[in-house]
Amino acid sequence: MKKGIFWLVEDNYVCVSVECDEDGTPLEPAEFSSKSGENFNHRIEREKLTRSVTHGKAFDYFPRGRVEVKRGKATLWIAPEFNDPLTIERIKLMFGLFGDSVTVEVKVDSSPHYASESYVFAKKIIEEHKELFERLKDR
Repeated sequence: MKKGIFWLVEDNYVCVSVECDEDGTPLEPAEFSSKSGENFNHRIEREKLTRSVTHGKAFDYFPRGRVEVKRGKATLWIAPEFNDPLTIERIKLMFGLFGDSVTVEVKVDSSPHYASESYVFAKKIIEEHKELFERLKDR
């Protein structure tokens, strides 16, 4: 199993992760960048990625999430955009979170912490189109 962070950049997942045991102890060398020192930080890790991966966008432009592993349980922190069964299963597979040996808890974080610029923009456009559609429908 792995712990780490990820983004959905267009149709591709970009992961920064490390193989770990059921307590979250790395099984390979890793330089963690989070404040806790136990995982990776999106802002810091984004700076290490090439422009071909990031498309020159800020760390919070694309939807993102995190996988934490502690005491035999994996917690999947996800932006609302990821909250559908197929996407959750894909993330679980990418991080090796399958089988009876691991419990996975999914936490959807709708706070500004996981808000992505692209998602906020898309929601705004959808709302604007809904308003326009409603006005046109009433004519």
